[in-house]
Amino acid sequence: MVAFMGSEQSEYRIERPHIKAIIFDMLVGSIDTSSVTVEWALAELMRHPKAMKKVQKELEDVVGLGRMVEESDLGKLDYLSMVVKETMRLHPVGPLLIPHAATEDCTVNGYDIPKKSRVIINAWAIGRDSSAWTDAEEFIPERFEGSNIDVRGNHFELIPSALAEDVALECI
Repeated sequence: MVAFMGSEQSEYRIERPHIKAIIFDMLVGSIDTSSVTVEWALAELMRHPKAMKKVQKELEDVVGLGRMVEESDLGKLDYLSMVVKETMRLHPVGPLLIPHAATEDCTVNGYDIPKKSRVIINAWAIGRDSSAWTDAEEFIPERFEGSNIDVRGNHFELIPSALAEDVALECI
C-alpha cells in the first residue's frame, strides 16, 4: 500500500512502514502526558503527608494564597521540583522507552549488542535500581536536594520517558 501526497507525480511517498511509525509516535505521544505525572505526584503526596505539608508551605511562602502559580515561580519552588523528579523516577509515564537501534556493535554491562539490534530501555527499572538509588522503592523527594540531576534526560539515573527521543545512549 502506498499513499501519495499531492498528485501521483509527487516524489514524496508515504508507505506502510512510515504510516506505522507515525501511528506509533501518535500513540506514544498520547500516553506520555503531564497529567499522568500529576496524578502520580498527588497520589504520592497523599500517601506521604509530611511531603504534602512541605509542598503546601513552599507554595504558600513563594506564591501565596491570593494567586495561581505562574511560570516565573517555578525556579523558586525547589521542593516541588524535587517532588516532580521523585515522581518521575518512581512512576515514569512510559516505563519502556521508545525502541532504538544499535548503530554499531558494542558491549553494555557484559552483553554484546550487534549492530542494528533493537534495544528497549526499561526506565522503570532504572528508576528503581538499588545500585543507583538509596531506598530505591521509597518516595523520598529530599534525595534530589542539592543534586544536579535534572529531568531533561542528561543523567542516566533519571530518564523521563517524555524525553526518550532525546536521550543519546553510548552505541544506540
